[in-house]
Amino acid sequence: MSNPIDFQSKSQIACQKHLQSYIHLAKYVSPIWKNHPGFDWNSDVWHTPRGNLRFMTYGVKLQASKLPTRDQQFDPDFMEFAKAYIVNTRKGDPAKAFRIDYLAVQIIGAALTLVDGHADITRLSERHLDKAVEIIKQRNKSHHVTAVAVRTLARLVADQNISPHSIKYWESPFSNHSQAESTKPVKQSLPDDEALLALAEIFSRGYHSDDLDDEAVFITSITAILLSVPMRIAEKLRLRLDSMKSEKDKNGDTQWYLHYYSTKNKKIVTKGVPATMVEHCKEAFRRLTAITEPGRKLALYLENGSTKFYPHPGVPAVHADQILTKNEVISALGRRTEKSTEQVMKHMSGSYKLEGWTLNSLWEIVRAYNMKLNPFFPYQVDPELHITKPPKMSESLLCFLKLQISQSLATSPVLLTPANQHYYSTRVSPDRVATTNGKTYPSFFTKHGYPSLSLRSHQLRHFLNTAAKEAGVGIETITKWSGRASVKQTRDYIHQDPMRKAEMYSADVIPVKDVTPKPITAAEYNILNKGPIISTRYGICTHPWTISPCQKSGDCLNCSDLLHCKGHKNSLAAVKVERDHVAENLAATMKEIEAGNRPATRWVETHTRYLERLNQIVAMHEDPNIPDGSPVQMVGKDFTHAKRIMLNKQPKAELTNNSGSVLSGIDDEDLQLCLQEMMSGN
Repeated sequence: MSNPIDFQSKSQIACQKHLQSYIHLAKYVSPIWKNHPGFDWNSDVWHTPRGNLRFMTYGVKLQASKLPTRDQQFDPDFMEFAKAYIVNTRKGDPAKAFRIDYLAVQIIGAALTLVDGHADITRLSERHLDKAVEIIKQRNKSHHVTAVAVRTLARLVADQNISPHSIKYWESPFSNHSQAESTKPVKQSLPDDEALLALAEIFSRGYHSDDLDDEAVFITSITAILLSVPMRIAEKLRLRLDSMKSEKDKNGDTQWYLHYYSTKNKKIVTKGVPATMVEHCKEAFRRLTAITEPGRKLALYLENGSTKFYPHPGVPAVHADQILTKNEVISALGRRTEKSTEQVMKHMSGSYKLEGWTLNSLWEIVRAYNMKLNPFFPYQVDPELHITKPPKMSESLLCFLKLQISQSLATSPVLLTPANQHYYSTRVSPDRVATTNGKTYPSFFTKHGYPSLSLRSHQLRHFLNTAAKEAGVGIETITKWSGRASVKQTRDYIHQDPMRKAEMYSADVIPVKDVTPKPITAAEYNILNKGPIISTRYGICTHPWTISPCQKSGDCLNCSDLLHCKGHKNSLAAVKVERDHVAENLAATMKEIEAGNRPATRWVETHTRYLERLNQIVAMHEDPNIPDGSPVQMVGKDFTHAKRIMLNKQPKAELTNNSGSVLSGIDDEDLQLCLQEMMSGN
């Protein structure tokens, strides 16, 4: 009897080949982690720069020190895909976190197993993805983020032709929002106003008293920095004591900025601090510098490699080789009780014994335990993950002693601990209820009398981008300020209320002006000029406009009603421009008269007198004997058409065809010459 062979279609065979090519790329071509100490592709547990990675099925929970059994791990074939997916999704960045990608692999593996009985990635279809959604719904948090990671994995499988099913455009139900919901601002992306006000109130206490403990100083100061520039929470470990700098701009004004290494962009970035946050940001740096000074001193002492016990204030004043009593050991280690000292000693030496120690022998185990707690010493993070070396702990703005920002436990004066982003995020998260004993661990807000509040550090980054957009900052500037690669990414961080946007747009189209008159005092009113006063470029018109309109057609410089302000620069400049124009035209006319091309007319006489008056006005403005600012009123010719008609009224002249002399009724000489030429021509 022949052995049965499972039938495989042509598409299944093709998918298997594509899967093998995808695995080969990660296993033999990709350089990720190949040179990392202890990394072995074939190992069930990977040693990576981000810590150990155990390929366990979804739902398995083990202590960090334990290894999973065979039945707690992925199927062998799915294990190879999972390893390839983790490596290839690093995209050349060995420092990129893999937690969410690994979770997506676990959920897909669980969905495949629940539907088919085993995990075969080449069979991935929509029904498996729907089962993955059911698994996600059973989780307590991060539904949307997890679903996005699962969707990314599904599209990768489709793009690489690893599965024959149409899953490239599959969408999870967590990404579907109704039309009504889409018009509402994304509140969860922005911090709660009450949480920000609570942190601001706690931070303000530090200006008036010294009752803030180290935890409160740390949380509120980091919040102030995150509200000053759009930085990521992990980047706070890159801050040095002098990361806040200032320079003069082109106008001579002092501008402040943060200068640090961005782990996301892999380069030194310079981010300006808004003027409203400068003093708060400086105060945050000052407070953090003060509380972390003991940690930096210990770090520098460890860097120097001294063999003597660290001389903190509690060290007993005995010879270095003298046997210490229990109380002296407790004092040297900076503990409060004998029991807590025994617990520390157990961690350091493996024994609870407190007898038989000298300062020299005690310092040996303390120093060794410090190196165990700080595997990258003198740095807090792995210096090989990034191009630029991080600051040493002795140079870092954040260098803490062990248990320093704990409210209930005593700070250790001889042990350092590396900080991480969880120092901040776990404290501003909601109250945590332990699954083992049901005990509630209050958050930072609850401890300070603000229950039911929480915050996520990344919300502050969204908040700064939205606030900058509300203030009218261009999206290109916000993108550069935030250190992003494209404007498209920045738009995802801006969450403006549609009604607020409509108000801003309408204000640009129809500017709203405040027309409310400002009140003045009686004394201010008494010194004001009364009546309808008109200011011209030459001075102030004192004509009684309430009685009659202007009778001189704007001939201001020949009018007695013009009140000059002696020495006024703009008025003098306007008179000189007018004088130069008159002089230029008068000179050109005189040349034409001298050449016989035209007769001398009343225009020449009038403009000659006008030029003389303009020269008199200029001389008045430039007269050193008249104080600047003096009001000067110069008598003009006071000519008006009404006066001319009333004083020079004559009988109407008759025009004949045989004599030009009958034009005597026409006063304008140019008009007489023009009419004579026309009559003679006829």
